[in-house]
Amino acid sequence: MKEEKQKFTLQIPSGITDIGDFAFRYESFEGIKSIVLPNSVEYIGESAFENANNVKYIVLSGGIKRIGINAFARCKQLDSIAFRQGPPHCLNYLTQNGVLFERNYDRFSKSHGYTLFQYPSGRANKEYTIPVVVDDGVSDGGVEVTEIGENAFMESQYLEAVYFTAYPGTKMKIGRCAFAWCSKLDTVRLSKNISKIDPTAFEGCRELKRILIPKGTRKKFEALFPLKQTWELLMEE
Repeated sequence: MKEEKQKFTLQIPSGITDIGDFAFRYESFEGIKSIVLPNSVEYIGESAFENANNVKYIVLSGGIKRIGINAFARCKQLDSIAFRQGPPHCLNYLTQNGVLFERNYDRFSKSHGYTLFQYPSGRANKEYTIPVVVDDGVSDGGVEVTEIGENAFMESQYLEAVYFTAYPGTKMKIGRCAFAWCSKLDTVRLSKNISKIDPTAFEGCRELKRILIPKGTRKKFEALFPLKQTWELLMEE
């Protein structure tokens, strides 16, 4: 019987403020179960930990000011992104149930919401419901989730179904490659407040069989989906 390798926690040294673009990209971190960032870290660059395939947990610091796109993308065993001891949020980011959200600002409505920034691609859950609101620790009743960010769910290993729910008076956008190459994604339920869907949002989802939409909204969603072959998947309910 093969002896199981011991799993360790990698703690980035205190005093480090920036983790540069592509700093650990394609580093497998063999034997490393979790990565813990010190409170001194303020910036995590683009694709900094992309493809860190053995890491299950990322622990962020409360001092984080900016996280680059794909910082934690394609981590095939990643199950949770969380903050260190204390509130599960900082000025621009928060985590809820292990999922990372980024604060955004709408200059037209002069209000802010949150973008779902990164869903852990190695999480074993088969279903996920997009939260209507998230708790930022300040706003009474929480803050609306208004966007699914670029590559947010890309290459999620086990996800089979995603459900959207509407919040009165809000609009939801689905960004570029938001669910691209989710190999097991079979069902998506969209809500009536969806206002924009990027043409590449579901690119490479070869198992996608049903896009459920509210009754009476077929024309709206046909306009949102530019590819006519996608219309065959639309099912009113």
